[in-house]
Amino acid sequence: MAGARRGRGPGTPALLFLAALLLALGFGAGVLLSQQGCERRPAPVRTRELPPSPRAPTTPAYEEPAPRDTPPPPVPGPRLGPPREGSRLPGVALIIDDLGYAPPELVIRLCAQPHPFTVAVLPYLEHTRESATIAHDRGKEVILHLPMEGSPGANPGQDALRLEQGEAELRGLVRKALAEVPFRSGVNNHMGSRLTADRMRMRWVMDELKSRRLFFVDSRTTKDTVALEVAREVGVPATQRQVFLDDDKAFAEMEKQWERALALARRDGEVVVIGHIYPETVEALEKLLPRAKGEFRFVRVGELAR
Repeated sequence: MAGARRGRGPGTPALLFLAALLLALGFGAGVLLSQQGCERRPAPVRTRELPPSPRAPTTPAYEEPAPRDTPPPPVPGPRLGPPREGSRLPGVALIIDDLGYAPPELVIRLCAQPHPFTVAVLPYLEHTRESATIAHDRGKEVILHLPMEGSPGANPGQDALRLEQGEAELRGLVRKALAEVPFRSGVNNHMGSRLTADRMRMRWVMDELKSRRLFFVDSRTTKDTVALEVAREVGVPATQRQVFLDDDKAFAEMEKQWERALALARRDGEVVVIGHIYPETVEALEKLLPRAKGEFRFVRVGELAR
C-alpha cells in the first residue's frame, strides 16, 4: 500500500494550481516587456483646441487698410477742418463696425458708454436687428455696414456687392441690405477694396443713398478707393476714416492708435476712428474714452458728413 501511494502523480487540484501559476507568470512577463517597449518610443504629443469664448464674436477681418502711420491723402471737395463756429473742442467720431455677429450682451456693454458714437451693423446675421435696436434705444447712431467685394479670397458675406453684378442687381442688393437694418441713417463699407475702387458701381450705390437722404462713410480699406469722391460728386453727404483703432487687439497698440487719433483731432479739428466689436476693443474703450473727457467732444459720424 505504501509503495502504491508513492507511485501516484499530483492530484487534479495541484495540476490546476500549477497551470494557473504558469499562466499568471507568462502574462506578467508580457506586460513588463510591453511597458519597456513603450518607454523606448516617445509618446505622441496630443493637443486639443480650446472652445471659443462664448462672448467672443467671430468677425471677418477687414482687408487692405491704408497705412496706419499717415492720414489718408487729401481728396477734391470739402475736407475735415477746424471745429465749426460755436464748438470749442476738437470732435471725435467713433464708429464700431461688424455688429450683427456679436452677442447682445457685448453690444449692451459697448453701448453703456455715455458718449455719443456710431455703430455699423452688418445685414442678414443672427443679431442684426437686435443689435441695431439696442444701440438706437441707448442713443447711439446706427448705420448699415454694407458688404462689398474685397481682395481675392476674402468673403464679405451674404449678398455682397460685386464687380460682376449689373446695375439692376447691384442696386437691388443695396436696397435689400438697407431694409435689413432698422434705424440706419447712413452707410459705410464692409471690406470693399475692389468695389470702392470702381467709379461706376460706386455711383450706383450713391444714387441709392441720395434718394433716401443717407450719408456715406468711406472706411478706406484700400488706397485706391474713389468712394468719397463719387459721393461728393453725386451730392451724398460723406466723410472718411482716418484711424483704425484695433488692427492689433493688444491694449498697448490700441492705446497708441487712440492717441494718434486724438492728435489728428487736435490738428484738424475732427477725426473719424473705426474700431470693431471685439471684447478686447470694448474693454479698451472703457479705459480710453473717459481719458478724453473735457478735452474732446464725442460726436456721431453723421455730424461730420458733408
